Amino acid sequence: MRPRILASALLLLLVAAPAAAYEPGTSGLLFLRLGVGERAAAMGEAYTALAADATALYWNPAGLAAASRTQLHLMHNEWIASVRQEFVGLAHPTRLGTFAVGLTGLSMDELELREEVPSSEPLGHFSAFDIAVHGGFGRELLPGVQAGIGLKWIYSRLYEENAKGFLVDVGLRHEAKIPGLTLGAALLHFGPKFKYVNEEFDAPRTVKLGAAWLAPAHPAGGDLRLAYDLLLLSDSDTASDAELGESKTLNARHHVGAEYDYQGLAALRLGYKAGYDSQGLSVGAGLHWQQVTFDYAFLAVDNDLGSAHRLGLTLDL
Repeated sequence: MRPRILASALLLLLVAAPAAAYEPGTSGLLFLRLGVGERAAAMGEAYTALAADATALYWNPAGLAAASRTQLHLMHNEWIASVRQEFVGLAHPTRLGTFAVGLTGLSMDELELREEVPSSEPLGHFSAFDIAVHGGFGRELLPGVQAGIGLKWIYSRLYEENAKGFLVDVGLRHEAKIPGLTLGAALLHFGPKFKYVNEEFDAPRTVKLGAAWLAPAHPAGGDLRLAYDLLLLSDSDTASDAELGESKTLNARHHVGAEYDYQGLAALRLGYKAGYDSQGLSVGAGLHWQQVTFDYAFLAVDNDLGSAHRLGLTLDL
């Protein structure tokens, strides 16, 4: 078997890599399900209604309209094994609405290139990586009602092969009349099929419905926020479904999160993702001083895959 063919056989490393962490599924480009931002990660990714910063580029572009000032967000995600993710996003409010740009990159250590016949030494090494270049816009349509749209260019590469194309995100956000309640909805990763060698596949299209509530009480002088997201996924993405050969139209997942913010200076966060093979509990914290915010999130990953750590820095410009 030629090295080129052998490398192509490893497409799962990029189309579903790492499958155990992203949850096995029938879509490709599953790195798009690996969200951005430490606050969101620590709160179980229940962020569709809460997103109101530069990371709204990923979670819900409507949330960009709620950004009150220009903001730069930097994130590093030390994922399982040798997989790493980086994100940089910039949101800038104007009279027309908020414009945002961002870049997401996912990479891993070099992989060994080998022939079909076992050998003591590899023929060489090759790399695999994914890139998403984001652009988004959000504005208020009516008092308390925001809408947004995002466009992203995707480039995915493994050895000498690549897949590329565009995807669209749209979202809505509503500050309800019930005090402290915010609602959100988003359609993410929609677009034409991608092609890797001779295999065509869809991006992991996702429908998200979310709610966030700021409690009227202020325990110990701080703010308590609770959030919930319902995800409807376009493919079958649990091991049990895959083993049964099922492919459901929409698969539901439930995300919940909580945050205690003490007077805008420090925050503690807790979250849980239900219905996943390898993901569940998450915790995190944040510190804010003047125009700088530092956030951290820890995500437990089951099935002996280890754990993940996210570090982030936000600058209000």
